[in-house]
Amino acid sequence: MSTIKKILVPTDFSTEANNALAVAVEVADRINAEVTLLHIVDIPYVGHEDNIGIMGYTEDHAENPEFYKLYMEKLMETTRGKIQALKDQYPHSTIKEHVVFDSFQKHMAKFVVKDQTDLIVIGSKGASGMDEVFVGSNTEKVIRYSKVPVLTVKHYPDGFDPRKIVFASNFKKVPEKTIAALKSFQEIFMAELVFVKIITPNTFETTPDTLKIINDFAKNHGFEDFKAEVFNYFTEEEGIRAFGHDIGADILAMSTHGRTGISHLLFGSIAEEVANHASIPVLTFNDHFNENVD
Repeated sequence: MSTIKKILVPTDFSTEANNALAVAVEVADRINAEVTLLHIVDIPYVGHEDNIGIMGYTEDHAENPEFYKLYMEKLMETTRGKIQALKDQYPHSTIKEHVVFDSFQKHMAKFVVKDQTDLIVIGSKGASGMDEVFVGSNTEKVIRYSKVPVLTVKHYPDGFDPRKIVFASNFKKVPEKTIAALKSFQEIFMAELVFVKIITPNTFETTPDTLKIINDFAKNHGFEDFKAEVFNYFTEEEGIRAFGHDIGADILAMSTHGRTGISHLLFGSIAEEVANHASIPVLTFNDHFNENVD
């Protein structure tokens, strides 16, 4: 029985966010789950010195609070109209909405816990070059901090019906919540699971040893209908994407350590890199928060 009851879809009304909503609705329709559209207007608060010149707020507005109030009301009205237009595209689905003015990351974290969200489906444009290094994206932050699985979507296929899910891992100390989520996705779509370990020049081990590790993992956790694979590539991140492309995967799944601060700058995140650059949906589980969700 699926453990996914509530699906959250953050939206900025972009094409990618709309694709994420389409995928979320298809998943929800299969399992009778609830979908909530979340739009957070990431706007500074009145009176904060950083407000000046941001989101239309100026010193004049501080002296004219009525103007600022009307501006905010109009912005909310426009936003709700966009939300309703999205909901109207799915007349046979029940979609809730939550619109708020707040810090994106702060409110996301609170809402996921308060609403008891089981899955986040989020759109991503991907990033490259200096934007990727210095700016990052809200999607990457959600993957890094989320306490629930995150399905990252760029494109909407002709019907979301993933039949082949690749789970890339070293198959050591995989949290039980990750295992449960994998089984849930396999059950929902009656999909084949492909377990793969990427071997790079710096992490060489023999194929028989690797296959034994994967098969022991699958047996110990009661997985059925799976394949064990070993794939050699130059880097782990590129290897995961190349392997998924070669076998025609519908979803790439993996864990992330949820590194932050200096640790993230130094070591990065393979899961974030894959989600950022892969063309197919990427399902991520945050190991760092797995045992602290309840």
